[in-house]
Amino acid sequence: MYMNWLQATLLGIIQGLTEFLPVSSSGHLILGARFVGLPSPGLSFSIWVHIGTAVATVVMLQEDIRWLVKNLFAPETKRSRARALTVTGYLVAASVPAALVGLLLGELVESAFSSTLVASLGLIVTGCVLRTTRRNGRPAKVIAGLSEALPTVTFSRSVMVGISQAIAVIPGISRSGLTITTGLMSGMSREDAARFSFLLSLPAVFGSALLDVSSALAAQVPVVTPHGLIGCFISFLTGLFALGFVLKTVRKGELWKFSYYCWAVGTCFLVLALTGR
Repeated sequence: MYMNWLQATLLGIIQGLTEFLPVSSSGHLILGARFVGLPSPGLSFSIWVHIGTAVATVVMLQEDIRWLVKNLFAPETKRSRARALTVTGYLVAASVPAALVGLLLGELVESAFSSTLVASLGLIVTGCVLRTTRRNGRPAKVIAGLSEALPTVTFSRSVMVGISQAIAVIPGISRSGLTITTGLMSGMSREDAARFSFLLSLPAVFGSALLDVSSALAAQVPVVTPHGLIGCFISFLTGLFALGFVLKTVRKGELWKFSYYCWAVGTCFLVLALTGR
């Protein structure tokens, strides 16, 4: 289906909001395409909307990223460099499970992306996962940037979050919702769980974008398109809003409230999928 400017804008809004809100961007894009009449995002469009949300993440977490880069290459003290290397190691280790899933089960995951039933069930599961956060997580003493270098993040906890990110490739399973919840249940503070989750998304998103660009070039699909650029800009703006909102929500310990939305949307579209509508 040909995509017009309005549809590109709507898909950009959906991607920007649901990439960070714990309600599954992939699930909403599939259900939007199936039941609302929106076109399925093409390869080039998907590349650009994901780049838009990735840039929004970089902007929102620029203090964290600056801290890491500075202390990796121009550290203030040996201790700060050691911590920066440790945090970087945690991010690398946590990225491995999703990378393995992408390499070994890529075709299976792609087939799941066409299933409205999987997306609907995934949203219901996401709601159940989010509900558990009502009694998990503790506030951090310092919530500005990486001034304490993610003190509650450890190797084992980061690997657990990485495994949850790999599971979240299933449509309808929210990456942010599952990784933040896993961080909280493993013992991370609310602030650390949220920031580590979004920092962890950057290698996956940029790595996936590079692979998609390679695939698009191999298939002779235009990478730069007008609709892709408008989708990128819209997803960037809405992503900034959504990421800021989620960070505030996690700090207040209210992530569980999104469970009601996931249950409602998942159940509604599950009924539609089962009745063939």
